[in-house]
Amino acid sequence: MTNSSRGIAIFILVAALTIFLMACWLAYQAVGWTGFDRVISESWGFVTLLDVFLGAVVMSIVIFLSEKKLLPAAAWALGIFLLGHTVSALWLVQHIFRSGRLTRV
Repeated sequence: MTNSSRGIAIFILVAALTIFLMACWLAYQAVGWTGFDRVISESWGFVTLLDVFLGAVVMSIVIFLSEKKLLPAAAWALGIFLLGHTVSALWLVQHIFRSGRLTRV
């Protein structure tokens, strides 16, 4: 990966994370936790949360299969379950930068 590719990837990641965090903050300011209660009371909201949970499980499996050490893999997986797929995106970017490819092979 070239330096310009890395710079572009980092810029996109920072921009996406900034927009995501701003959207979360604005949503919380608008409805607080009552909005979350309304989401899980609807069947589509519950299915959406299950979908996110399934993604966290699958991403955690990918991390455990890709990381060489158990402790960092467990820390990344825990981060996904606590903070969401923003952590998945961070892991993927650092994994690509570290290895230069998507797999450890």
